[in-house]
Amino acid sequence: MKIGVIKQAGKNDKQAFTLVEIIVILFIVSVGMIGVLSLVIQNIQSQVINKNNIIANQLAQEGIELIRKRRDTNWLVGNPWDQGLSAGTYIMDFEDNWPQLLIYSSQAVLGQNSDGFYVHDISLTPTNFSRQIEISDISAEQKNIKVFVTWQERNQSYIYTLETRLYNWFAL
Repeated sequence: MKIGVIKQAGKNDKQAFTLVEIIVILFIVSVGMIGVLSLVIQNIQSQVINKNNIIANQLAQEGIELIRKRRDTNWLVGNPWDQGLSAGTYIMDFEDNWPQLLIYSSQAVLGQNSDGFYVHDISLTPTNFSRQIEISDISAEQKNIKVFVTWQERNQSYIYTLETRLYNWFAL
């Protein structure tokens, strides 16, 4: 007859994680979380840059359209097609009938009115955008229009430029 040790089931048969295993698991999870968080931060920064690029594009397009409106109004009222569109650097808003000569760079800063429109009035809610419209003569019947929209974002300067040509269609 053999006498043996009888093991009681369930008392010491449990497997447990060691401290080293827990530390390794926490390290792997934290490295994964850092990667995910950096992607989220990069995505948010990209959204801000893209949003500002879209705003700058629309502000530049508006500048081109305002100068076209001045040319078309000249035709409608019987003025020379380029009246008020001499070579120079200007500012103009949707409320203006004529472009205004830019004298100080601070005049180009855009504010936002209560309706959300961007205007050259820094007494309103300030924005980080500014817009300048540059008109240059190509010939007696053509003008080159360049619109520069600049802004600052996270200590970096951005510039969006849009360019077109205006023609005196009646002379062609």
